[in-house]
Amino acid sequence: MSQGIFAQFRGTAPHNVTSSPTPSTHLSGDMSTGSRKRTRDNTDIEEEVEIESATSSFRHNFPKRSRVALAAENGGSVVSDDEDEEEDGQTIHGAHDTRDNDGSVLSFGHLEDDDDSDGPDDLVGTQIIEKQMREHRENIASDEGVIEEVFCRNFMCHTKLRIKLGPLINFIIGHNGSGKSAVLTALTVCLGESARKTNRGGNLKGMIKNGQESATLAVKIRNRGEGAYRPELFGRSITVERNFSRSGNNGYKLKNSEDKTVSTKKADLDDLLDYFGLQIDNPINVLTQDLARQFLSGSSASDKYKFFIRGTRLEELDRDYNVMEENLDKIQAKLASRKEDIPELKMRYDEAEGRKRKLEKAATIARRLNDAKNQHAWAQVAEQEELLEEYGEAVVRAEESVREREEEAETACGTHDGHDQAHESSERLVESLREQLVPVEGQRAASKEKFDAARAELNNTITGEREVREHMKSAKKRVLDLERDVGTERERIANAEGAEHAQRLDRLAELQTAVEASKREQGEHSERSAGLTRAKDQAYDAYEAAKPAKAKQTDELRNAERTLADTQRSQGRPYDGYRPFMEQLVRAINNDTRWRVKPVGPMGKHVRLLKPEWSKQIETTFGQALESFVVTNNEDFRMLKDLIKRNRCDPEPQIYIGNADPLDTAGKTPDDASLDTILSVLDIDNTLVRNTLIINQAIEQVVLIQDRPAAERFMFDGPKPNNVKAVMCKSNNPDSGLRLERSKFGQPKTSPIHGWPRHVRMQTDREQQIRHQRETVDHHNRLLRTVEQQVNEKRDALIKAGQDFKRWEREERNLKTAVQQAEDAVEEQTHDIEAHRPRDGRLQELENQLKDSKDELDSLGLSFQDAVVQKDKESEASREAKHRLDEHDQEYEAAKARLDQAEQKLARLSADRREALLVKNKALEDVAQAKQTVTELELRRDKQKDNALEFDRMASAISLRVPLEPGLTARDRDERIERLSRDMQNQEHAAGGSAEELALRWQKAKTEYDDAVTQLEVASARERKLMQTLDYRRLRWKKFRKYIAYRARFTFKYLLSERNFRGHVDMNHYKKELDIFVEPDMSKKDADGRQTRTLSGGEKSFSTICLLLSIWEAMGSPIRCLDEFDVFMDSVNRASSMSMMIQAARRSVGRQFILITPQSMNNVEMGDDVKVHKMSDPERGQGVLPFTQG
Repeated sequence: MSQGIFAQFRGTAPHNVTSSPTPSTHLSGDMSTGSRKRTRDNTDIEEEVEIESATSSFRHNFPKRSRVALAAENGGSVVSDDEDEEEDGQTIHGAHDTRDNDGSVLSFGHLEDDDDSDGPDDLVGTQIIEKQMREHRENIASDEGVIEEVFCRNFMCHTKLRIKLGPLINFIIGHNGSGKSAVLTALTVCLGESARKTNRGGNLKGMIKNGQESATLAVKIRNRGEGAYRPELFGRSITVERNFSRSGNNGYKLKNSEDKTVSTKKADLDDLLDYFGLQIDNPINVLTQDLARQFLSGSSASDKYKFFIRGTRLEELDRDYNVMEENLDKIQAKLASRKEDIPELKMRYDEAEGRKRKLEKAATIARRLNDAKNQHAWAQVAEQEELLEEYGEAVVRAEESVREREEEAETACGTHDGHDQAHESSERLVESLREQLVPVEGQRAASKEKFDAARAELNNTITGEREVREHMKSAKKRVLDLERDVGTERERIANAEGAEHAQRLDRLAELQTAVEASKREQGEHSERSAGLTRAKDQAYDAYEAAKPAKAKQTDELRNAERTLADTQRSQGRPYDGYRPFMEQLVRAINNDTRWRVKPVGPMGKHVRLLKPEWSKQIETTFGQALESFVVTNNEDFRMLKDLIKRNRCDPEPQIYIGNADPLDTAGKTPDDASLDTILSVLDIDNTLVRNTLIINQAIEQVVLIQDRPAAERFMFDGPKPNNVKAVMCKSNNPDSGLRLERSKFGQPKTSPIHGWPRHVRMQTDREQQIRHQRETVDHHNRLLRTVEQQVNEKRDALIKAGQDFKRWEREERNLKTAVQQAEDAVEEQTHDIEAHRPRDGRLQELENQLKDSKDELDSLGLSFQDAVVQKDKESEASREAKHRLDEHDQEYEAAKARLDQAEQKLARLSADRREALLVKNKALEDVAQAKQTVTELELRRDKQKDNALEFDRMASAISLRVPLEPGLTARDRDERIERLSRDMQNQEHAAGGSAEELALRWQKAKTEYDDAVTQLEVASARERKLMQTLDYRRLRWKKFRKYIAYRARFTFKYLLSERNFRGHVDMNHYKKELDIFVEPDMSKKDADGRQTRTLSGGEKSFSTICLLLSIWEAMGSPIRCLDEFDVFMDSVNRASSMSMMIQAARRSVGRQFILITPQSMNNVEMGDDVKVHKMSDPERGQGVLPFTQG
């Protein structure tokens, strides 16, 4: 509102007043109208004058000064909130006195000529105010700086109190003693005000509730919208918490919206209050109960003026300007001291200049001496340059020797590298053959162990069978002898006993015959046991032998499916198939700029496979060669070797030295051009890579034939094909293969090629690769189904063999039962015969012996049958073990022969490499020695060069290079310089010093004089600028005070007219008095009105409230607090004042009001923007004060 009204009064401001402070004053901005208002340029004096609250830039540049200023207002030094008990009785004058730091009353005499009487007409100003007051504007709550909540714990009369304030107008009502004023006290104390200034206690300890040791206050401030304070740190609200105790602890906490502590510094709280403009220390802005009573009832004109000056922040600005004035006095004192030094410096300068002119007469001698010195200096430079030239020629000769030694070393290194590569290839072959020999040895040892065990078991069984056979012969003989004796005895007894006994004997013979038949059938049945057992064991062995094939095929299928999935997921990452370090190594190679020719590699990046179906076999054949690098010279070889070690590559990739000239393979490829070779199915984009693979892998002579029989016929039928080193073919597994070769004696050689287990490294068409891999997966699926079918057949055969054996066991049990039954019948018949036999006992004894012998013979027969069956089984196992041992012996002998041959070759290559290494080391030592010689000569040359440059530099410091007089020796030049120096010393002695010394004295005196004059001019200009700035700011201060006074006067008139009162504000800046004159009766003609002491209590309070609202209209704080403003009003004046205050609050858009009254609000018209907090009377023992909100 204030920005528009005084646009009408621009004509009263003086024109063409311009002044700009210098940067050194730290007063670059003018007075701001609020903590978030834009600053104006000094030349903007003719624009609208902001008449809310004026603050100084000192407050922002020196935030700590506010505490000092407050202390000064209290008439003392800076003190804490918890003063000593001895200070409790001191009188509080801070709200009324306006004093400087020394206690004296501040002077406004520099503005005594300022008078508000020459301002706009009161009627015009009042009409403008009335027009703006009656203009409806929606009162919208601000998004920032609004007090949302006040919380007290153990504070004054409250044990626990929490009040949530509205964003606009708040009334806190309640009976005396209910703790209304404690809410406002809690707000001011929590936001940094000292306890003494609240007039509610001498210190914080006195504000802690009786019986409690500590208290806590908290104020929640809204922090939203564009004007939010550091929202990224605090969020949508800021909570200020203050904790203090009787023991003296006192601290602040600034918390964010998530209740996390952000700061505990009082300075950060001051910055927050300055940012939102919460002028808690302003006595007009926060009018406590005591100040409200004093302001409303007993304030004098001087008190009102002090309230006006402090409330509008003009007093603080004046204090800052006094500080500026003191600094100006100090600057002027320093300038006066500088002016006194100027004549002395000028006199020194004139004296030095006179001496310098005297010595200039000896210039001729000086020039001759200078020429002689120049000649002497440059003669020494010439001597050093001659030495440097000799050293340079020696270095050139040594470098030529190094080049010769390096060529010899390069040849030796190439020879050694060739032997080294051949040795490494042979080592890899030997290691591969050794690895291949290990499982062969294991299999051979296992077969030998099995054969020995089977042979030992067989021998044991044969020995047992022989022993059983001998026992059986003895048993048969005993049975025959006993049968003969029994027959004889029976015949004797039969003759003695008659026909009945003969019948019993016949019956016994029949039963015995039946027993023999049953035993014979059982024996025949038992003989089948060995065949069934062997069939079952063979079926079990066949089934167990088939199971690993199924597991292996299942693993191969999973690997193929995993490879397919990896290939499908791959997004073409260039180093998927390589070692983890490869990408980092290639990056390091690319970043190094020292290469003579940058290494090529890894070689797999330059090879594209045209037929993906051969990828696994060719990848295995190439092995680590695809991860190798190729260089063209030994220097790059050593650099790359060192780079590989620095990057900690493990295993280290191999390095080949190659030639960039392409190899011609014409006449070196197979005669049949239709045959595929490794070279023909590859597209190699680098000549070095192609040459290396041809030399080391013979890729132009390795033929590719998928069908194994066709490959064997091609390689082994007839003479060896021309220009064919080997043939690669597929095996049953499409990822594996065979390598067919002929030894140097022409014998066929076949070695397996296992499929490459990792991701492919050669470049290939991704779709073709995926299609080929899918075919591989399908192939493994088909093989797995075939193997599963075979395993199932073996399992069925095992089940059938088991069933046959169980059937035999059942029949065996039945036959044993039949034999037992027959034997029981014989035994029963024998008992019957014995019962009727004569009792001499001889026949019975013979029959018992016969029975025992037959039982023994039967047992031996069974043992013999078991031994025969066991012998047959162990004989078969021994034959199978012998067959496997023979196969493994042959395989071992072949592998051992290949290993022996490879080791012999490795030994030869090791000897060749050692010899080449000795030659190489000798050559490298020669190179190192030659380089050492070069280095030593270069050091001498460089040292001499430095000497020559140093001589040249020193001579150049003396003069430019001069030609030398021929025929003069060094001694001649020295004598000339000595003679001229003596002449020059005589002249200098006469002048009082050397030319250099006099020139330095003159230069120093001149510099000191010039600097002093310049500094004085600069300081004087700065002092003038500061004076202009201070005058301009004093002028601005006076205009602020004038326009704020205008607004207060006009607003006061308008507010009185709301009740048909008439009156005016009389403000005397010279006397520092502000008084109001009011005439409640509009019918009286006297326009001067009456002083407030002649008014009734209600009229006086109403008039003072109008003055307070008038001053509030000139303030910029977002919050206004007033405690018990209606204590002296009657009901009529209170209703009018309350209505007027609510309307004034609504016109102050976005401002928050906290008004405390002990009266009821029943007769006051409310609205949505008004919130009433009713305090309940405290009850005995109550911990929390309940309240109602309306």
